[in-house]
Amino acid sequence: MIAITPNDLRRLTEEAIASAKRELSDKKDQIFRAAMQQLKADVTAGRNFSVAMSLKNGVDYTGASSSRALRPEQLTGVAALIYEACKAFAPTLEYWSRVEGSQRDEYVVDGFNIVLHWTTVEDLLAKLGTLGDDTTARAVREGIQAAQSAIADKAAAILGQLKEKATIQARSGKSWAIVMSLKSGVDFTCPSGSRVTQIQPQWLGPVAKAVWDACQAFAPTFEYWSREEGDQRDSYTVEGINIVVHW
Repeated sequence: MIAITPNDLRRLTEEAIASAKRELSDKKDQIFRAAMQQLKADVTAGRNFSVAMSLKNGVDYTGASSSRALRPEQLTGVAALIYEACKAFAPTLEYWSRVEGSQRDEYVVDGFNIVLHWTTVEDLLAKLGTLGDDTTARAVREGIQAAQSAIADKAAAILGQLKEKATIQARSGKSWAIVMSLKSGVDFTCPSGSRVTQIQPQWLGPVAKAVWDACQAFAPTFEYWSREEGDQRDSYTVEGINIVVHW
């Protein structure tokens, strides 16, 4: 019979705790690196927020969430570590839900996300600076510079066609010209609960916003269009927005 002394139990317990902490720390580091990569992609796309981690009830947080609100103190394990590691980005806990299953057997899947925020690129770089993460800060800066260059090139190509378009319109006796046709989800994002026809400049993506700003001297407007496509039995509506300049 093997005798286990109190010292043996203490040592085994300490080893188990140390191993669990290492595993938790390694997982936190892995998720944090992925969050920084996602942040880089989001800021390059012109967003000022990024999801760092999606949370599961009973795994990443405890307590009832029927009010669709979650408090930081309810976070557990890796989620608590990620939230703490991301404090510089003013993280929020945001509820989400979606309907899954078939029409006869639908059910709601929901949870929370840890969402990071910043106001401007300079603000984001300053926040990264507080983490001492020069590698991520440099990658974000380089990604932004590359994206800004690509945006400028695309906007310049679109604006480069304006002179010819305006000339054709003017010769036809018109006092307006379409500068750019916008696609929802590509050139602009329509907020939940709003309609495409309510489009505002702040909805525009980087390229469309650059074109809009460049056309301010010509009193640009957003003009909605739609048309029916398909056959008589299976018709559908195609819609969009044009940026139109006037003189």
